[in-house]
Amino acid sequence: MTRRTRLMILTALYAGQYLAMSPLTALPAILRAEGAPLQQVGAVSLVNFMVIAKVLWAPLVDRYGRRPHRHYRTWLAVTQPSIAALLLALAAVDVTGDFALLMTMACLLGALIGTQDIATDGLAVRLVDSEDRGRANAVQVGAGFVGAAVGGAGLLTVVEHAGWSWSVVALAGVCLLPMAVLPRIAETVRPASSGASAARPGRRAVRSLVRRPGVAAWAGVLVPLVWMGIMLPQSLIPPLLVDRGWPLGRIGLLTVLLGGAAGVAGASVTGWLVARLGRGRVLLTGCAVQLVGTAMLLAVAVGARAGAAAVAVAVLGLTRGALNTVIFTVFMDFCRPATAGTDFTFLSAWGFAVAVVAQSAGPPLAGALGYGAAVVIAGAVTAAALVWARALHGRAASGSPSGSAEHAVQDAG
Repeated sequence: MTRRTRLMILTALYAGQYLAMSPLTALPAILRAEGAPLQQVGAVSLVNFMVIAKVLWAPLVDRYGRRPHRHYRTWLAVTQPSIAALLLALAAVDVTGDFALLMTMACLLGALIGTQDIATDGLAVRLVDSEDRGRANAVQVGAGFVGAAVGGAGLLTVVEHAGWSWSVVALAGVCLLPMAVLPRIAETVRPASSGASAARPGRRAVRSLVRRPGVAAWAGVLVPLVWMGIMLPQSLIPPLLVDRGWPLGRIGLLTVLLGGAAGVAGASVTGWLVARLGRGRVLLTGCAVQLVGTAMLLAVAVGARAGAAAVAVAVLGLTRGALNTVIFTVFMDFCRPATAGTDFTFLSAWGFAVAVVAQSAGPPLAGALGYGAAVVIAGAVTAAALVWARALHGRAASGSPSGSAEHAVQDAG
């Protein structure tokens, strides 16, 4: 299988995954437009925790499959049509008249998308060599931005003209398109290293992963700090611009189109840079640029004009794409072929949980302390991430193995 074919497969699977999530991201706006109370609108965000809960069944995805060379392909062949079928059922739900049923089906959809994500991540670990991991994760992040932008903005547009039911039916048909790449998947089960030979799907695999050098320092401390620094300012942009008098359409264009395009650009450039400069240098640069974007947002919070808001959104989108690409690349470095789905899911779950909390806490924090203080707190978190990343990079350069993510990356890769 050629590199181009591998990247094409991953692009289709990741883009399809984020397209399938578009009802979950569009529901808050749809519910509010239909007059739903803010309590219901806010409750939709709880579905995000299904993405975190997938860590509970990730070992099952690693353990059970048709055969070694079609393991994750088998899971994808089950989950992809199941997602489409559930979307068809969701199209028949009255979004305002039966909120309990809507939330139940949304949680089921989140669980299916999470299972598809486990299988796709495990497949990516098997398909991609160490030197191509930066490009592969650039594809993952970039396809996610494109899928979320096209799915979120597109679904809202179709709902406005055709209604909820027909728009979700159309989405169900689109979500079947990734099935076309499944026959081209040829999984390669690489020989396990000494550190991975004893790993088997289940709790033992998780315990052995946590004990690996660098995992605690990287996934337990650095990644949550980086993602908090990303999601806190992101959560402040829409309400801040609303309070500055911006119309909703203009905010949507700025955040979805400009922010999404910047995210794709950041992921694309980072995929190329990681192979040339290394994970550590690119991570340090990304955190430094994130601080610049946060400073621009602070200028907007204290009264700067529209140009500053556009620059802030562009820079923050760029670094979000770049930093996510580096993070996912190192996650892939840590993964073992026999437990790839469990490893990747577990590594991302803790940081993602912190990010969800930070995202939900941003607006209330701004309400209590003011936008300026909330942005300063976000900048302080990113500064802490930069200091911690610099310490890890320094230990790697000095040859110290303790707590060094760079050494763990070298061992895992």
